Amino acid sequence: MSDEVAVAPVQTDDTILTGDADTSTPDENSSTPVEGNTGDTGTSTEGSTDVGGKKTEENVDTVPEAYADFTMPEGVELDQSALDAYSPVFKELGLTQEQAQKLVDLRAGEIQAGSDRQVEAFNQLKQEWVDQVKSDKEIGGDNFEENVGLARAALDKLGTPELKELLSDHGVGSHVEIVRFMSRVGRLTQEDSPGNNQNAVTPEHSQLDRLYPKSA
Repeated sequence: MSDEVAVAPVQTDDTILTGDADTSTPDENSSTPVEGNTGDTGTSTEGSTDVGGKKTEENVDTVPEAYADFTMPEGVELDQSALDAYSPVFKELGLTQEQAQKLVDLRAGEIQAGSDRQVEAFNQLKQEWVDQVKSDKEIGGDNFEENVGLARAALDKLGTPELKELLSDHGVGSHVEIVRFMSRVGRLTQEDSPGNNQNAVTPEHSQLDRLYPKSA
């Protein structure tokens, strides 16, 4: 199986410039049925052998006419075309619904594990970006909160909802060069506005404290 199992996209954690991502985690122990081929189950004589003129009863009344309703882990879906392709193989092997489910479970587990590794690696990369911003000589250190406030103000003023979604979904709202650019834009925008000062773009401290707690 290659593309037969689709893993539902996992929303990323908050980024420096966006704080609207959903960080809730689905219950890994829950499962949902996936519709497969429909049809009445019946008796199959596949696997029967003629021994001494008599057919054995092996696999009789155990191999369904159609495999259906495989149970998948939360967030994992079995593609219908894959089910159509592999059901004849399951039948040829004389598998019961329960035996076929075990093979599906095995493959789904492999796909889910690979997806989890990708998410973990991506979250690690985003944290590295955050650390780079916080330690950057221009926008980090003691100037971190000020520059983040400028960057967010620029994004709120000039950015579209689609841009904010992109920054959040792909995690690049925490990339040092993105934050640097938006901070400079925010400063220029502030300077071009008569009567404005840095206090006008003070960041939301409660959100910053949640994302980047200060060291004791």
